Order: sequence, then C-alpha cells, then structure tokens
Amino acid sequence: MNTLASGLASHASVSRLLYVMGRDNVFPERVFGYVHPKWRTPALNVIMVGIVALSALFFDLVTATALINFGALVALTFVNLSVFNHFWRRKGMNKSWKDHFHYLLMPLVGALTVGVLWVNLESTSLTLGLVWASLGGAYLWYLIRRYRKVPLYEGDRTPVSET
Repeated sequence: MNTLASGLASHASVSRLLYVMGRDNVFPERVFGYVHPKWRTPALNVIMVGIVALSALFFDLVTATALINFGALVALTFVNLSVFNHFWRRKGMNKSWKDHFHYLLMPLVGALTVGVLWVNLESTSLTLGLVWASLGGAYLWYLIRRYRKVPLYEGDRTPVSET
C-alpha cells in the first residue's frame, strides 16, 4: 500500500513539474504546458509520466536501484551545500555557537556521510547516473545557447486543480 501511495504522489508531482517547465518554455509548451480544458489538469504529462513509470517494469532491480541511488546522492549532496550556502554565507548566520553547529557542522557531517556513500557507490550506479547527468547537461547547454535568459511564464498564475 505504501508503494502505491508513494507512486501516486510521485506521478502527480512529476506531471505538474513537467507542466511548469512547459509553461516556462524549458520544454515545448505545446505539449508540456497543455492543460485539459474540462479537468484543468496537465493531462498529457499525466499520460507521459504513466508510460515512463510502466517502462520501469522492464528494468531489473539492479538497474532501478542504480538510478535511484545516484539521484538520491545528488539530491543529498546539494541539500548539504545549499544549507551551508544559504544560511552561513548569504544570511551571515555564522556568529553564535548555535549557528556554527546548525549551519556549518551539521552540513559538514552530512556532506562527509554522503561522501562516504559516493565512494562506495557501485560502478553501475555511477555510470548510469553520469550518462543521465550528461544528457541533462547537454540539454541545459542547448537551453543556454538558445536563450540568454530562460524566459519565464508571465501569464495567469492560477494553480492547476487537484485531481
């Protein structure tokens, strides 16, 4: 039951994330920015995410775990870097011992822990993750070359309705 609930939450959030990226012209707006006129949901994204999710049935457990491990470690690495950068550097919260503990020591401990996990990551995870990251980097390079500044949607900001 937990797996089903987690899958539904991921499906809903990914389809809406793709909608926002389509609306902001990061992905083609005609497809990814489409909202169904009756249900006010990103219907095409819901269908596409469903197809991709069903394709996971053909992955073996090692491949699926490899992709998940790499993505999770990237996210955890950036969380630790972001806490340090936001609070310690930008907000200047580096005066008291509590600031040192919360915004320097804890992100450092987290980064070191994640570093140990990176060192012990299987080669399959690293290879698949780097290939995936390279594709994302190439697409980012394309977007940067296409736009000097990525245009943001300036129209109606009403949220897409819940299903």
